[in-house]
Formats: sequence, structure tokens, C-alpha cells
Amino acid sequence: MYPPAGGVISICRPTEVSGAMTLRNPGQSLDDTVRFRAHWTIFLPTIIVALLYGGLWVFLLVVGKGDTALARILLLVLLLVVPVLLVRAYLRFVTFGLVIGRRALTYRQGWLRPGWHRIQLDTLTGVRASMNPLGRMLGGGALILTRLDGGDICLNDVEFPEEAARQISRRLRTMQARHKPI
Repeated sequence: MYPPAGGVISICRPTEVSGAMTLRNPGQSLDDTVRFRAHWTIFLPTIIVALLYGGLWVFLLVVGKGDTALARILLLVLLLVVPVLLVRAYLRFVTFGLVIGRRALTYRQGWLRPGWHRIQLDTLTGVRASMNPLGRMLGGGALILTRLDGGDICLNDVEFPEEAARQISRRLRTMQARHKPI
């Protein structure tokens, strides 16, 4: 699933250490490579659609209106649209990846863009994490990479985007310190 980087394939997970929440990264290998994957909130739209349409359909059945056109439309959405949304979310979940190395990062954004893209860190000017309130509560969000040419690369649905931004920023600072003129 991930390109070879000489380390164990894993993800970042929060662990509790001495009462404080810290990030442990079992995906960090000996060559200082860190891996991140998609966040499970990719499935939230599918869950919401299934609950709303399913709840309305059950309500119509309970009140004796289960044979109406509205009930049939709700059932059609449950049987056709929800599985398509579920497959799409699953494919996005399993095909997203972000690998941060010492001098480059490699990412894959999903099943519609199946190839891995490699960016040298010296072509980036900045990185930031973007999280909505729900993302802050659940730990998911977007990672926005700013390139030298002024363009942005947005990686949506990243698990622990703030940690990914910290890892990239640390590597950028290290590279800038090494190449700083005397």
C-alpha cells in the first residue's frame, strides 16, 4: 500500500502517557520516515445519509405509510445510493497515503488519482493544518502544502493533520538550517 521506505507500515495513534495525551508514531522508521493515512471521518457523510433516509423510511413504515411513493424513494436511496457512497468512501480510505521522509514527501489522494506523487521538501515554502470543529474533536482534517510557485496542494481527510504539519515543518527547518549561507 505504501511505497517502500525501509520501515514498518503503520499509522499515528494517540496514546496516553502519564496522564497527558501525546502522539506516538509507530510508523516512524529508522530512516526517519513517517506515515499517515486517511481519517475515518471519510465515512461520516455515508452514515448520515443512511441514518436520515433509514429513519424516515422506518417512520413511514410505523405510521402505516410504507406503501407510498415517498417510502419507495427512501428505500431506493437506501438500496442504491448508500452502498455507492460506502464503496466510494472505503476506496478513498484505503487508497490515501502520506509518507514524509527527510528530503521529500510522497502522497496518494485516492482511487481516482491512484499514483503516488513525490514532492521535494525544498520546493515547499510552508505547511499548515486546517481543521473544522468536528475535525478538532475527532482528529481529522486537511493538510495544506504551499509550494515555491505560490500554488497549494491540499490533502483532505488526513489523520492527525497537525502532527503531519509539525513533522513537515521540522524537516523544512532542518533543511533550511543546513543550507543557510554563512
